[in-house]
Amino acid sequence: MIAHGANPDAVSEEDFRLVMISLNDGLIGNKQVLTTLGSLTTGVFNYIRSKDQSAYKLEDIIGQTYDYIYTPQTEEQKKELVNKNLLSFIQMMPGSNEVFNNG
Repeated sequence: MIAHGANPDAVSEEDFRLVMISLNDGLIGNKQVLTTLGSLTTGVFNYIRSKDQSAYKLEDIIGQTYDYIYTPQTEEQKKELVNKNLLSFIQMMPGSNEVFNNG
């Protein structure tokens, strides 16, 4: 809509028809394709990057769309995820089930 001065009433019938066709064909809003291609691109970029360069993340590749697909987490949710990941890591240790089950 920016091309039309951010005025939805200024969109021509032909442009509106093309947008609707794109939407129905899955060109707009198809998050599976976007995340898949973004992940593949991230993998290729990480493969060809130099050793001293930081690793690419999906967020770097798809930009602002990342926040649209994956809503940002609150601080509480981030802490909960860290605790869950740590517990999963500890439980991978052989014999950890007996330690946790016995108290």
